[in-house]
Amino acid sequence: MAGRLLLFLFLSVTLSHAHITSGQRLKPRLQRDRRNIRPNIILILTDDQDQELGSMQAMNKTRRIMEEGGTSFSNAFVTTPMCCPSRSSMLTGKYVHNHNTYTNNENCSSMSWQRQHEPRTFGVYLNNTGYRTAFFGKYLNEYNGSYVPAGWREWLGLVKNSRFYNYTLSRNGVREKHGAQYPQDYLTDLITAESVRYFRYSKRVYPHRPVLMVLSHAAPHGPEDSAPQYSTAFPNASQHITPSYNYAPNPDKHWIMRYTGAMKPIHMEFTNVLQRKRLQTLLSVDDSVEKLYNMLVETGELENTYIIYTSDHGYHIGQFGLVKGKSMPYEFDIRVPFFIRGPNVEQGTINPHMVLNIDLAPTILDIAGLDTPPDMDGKSILTLLDTDKPVNRFQVNKKPKLWRDSFLVERG
Repeated sequence: MAGRLLLFLFLSVTLSHAHITSGQRLKPRLQRDRRNIRPNIILILTDDQDQELGSMQAMNKTRRIMEEGGTSFSNAFVTTPMCCPSRSSMLTGKYVHNHNTYTNNENCSSMSWQRQHEPRTFGVYLNNTGYRTAFFGKYLNEYNGSYVPAGWREWLGLVKNSRFYNYTLSRNGVREKHGAQYPQDYLTDLITAESVRYFRYSKRVYPHRPVLMVLSHAAPHGPEDSAPQYSTAFPNASQHITPSYNYAPNPDKHWIMRYTGAMKPIHMEFTNVLQRKRLQTLLSVDDSVEKLYNMLVETGELENTYIIYTSDHGYHIGQFGLVKGKSMPYEFDIRVPFFIRGPNVEQGTINPHMVLNIDLAPTILDIAGLDTPPDMDGKSILTLLDTDKPVNRFQVNKKPKLWRDSFLVERG
């Protein structure tokens, strides 16, 4: 028995290694047609966007396109509520303890990350199977712009952390400085214009090649610079005043909460201003989603495109007396908006299953017809999108889908 077990383990490891090194193979269902039947994929990512504090209420265009036109996941979470760790998890499909980016500084875009994990992001897998891949916007907090990460044919990466003006981009490896002129330097609008231009060019020159694009916006991250036409919007915004707002101290929670007292009036006024400014920046993202949608309609690609909208983590503004920030293991920091629309995705539905940031990479691979590599911790959410509607009234309903009912929250 022991000999058989050892032989089984040896064969499993050998076959697994062979699968990884030989590259991803298309699933049989996507090998039927030599033309491009694989869908385009657009991932729209925001920075620090909450779900608990009502940020989506400000984005009517996005809600119409993504909420009414697709499926909303009401229980979407990130496994680490910090920018670089969460983004690293999104790219690799791994928990933090497996990609070792623990904070926004520790191992963030480090040489170790570049050698071990960057070559195994979803961008690499799709690029290797013929997708025209493009990344626009914020990458990782410590990305220095000195190189183009593997897997991206078109690269417009923000150097270092989020900004709206006076930033530097790496345009396919060449550093490009921007000033403070609107609209040409405003990062949200620039990301939108560049992505639309790339998609149109790709479909004109390579009409049968699918496109993968990531639009990684800075909004609503600080410094919360809105477009000038939105600078007076939401004068009475109060969505951030939730039941946990200024509820402090909290002796039943971890040590920071036990020592955090109630906010003073000046802090409460600051939270009101911050909520307004954050929502103002999201109005440009709202415009961006609509422009992308209209472009897909005009190019005839809407019906063959999956759009995913989410954030790298949530945010708190006064919750439990914490004036501002993230990184806390509570729902206001780990719960995020998550929408998907595309072929065979039910419109206007709410899905209650628990989905995570580590599910993004396996889902994108699955959409492209690729198997999930064994080193990824997440899993594709496409199985949750099967409608399972009875063919007729005599058909017995299927059993509930087997899915996770818990997950790990890690913090560096």
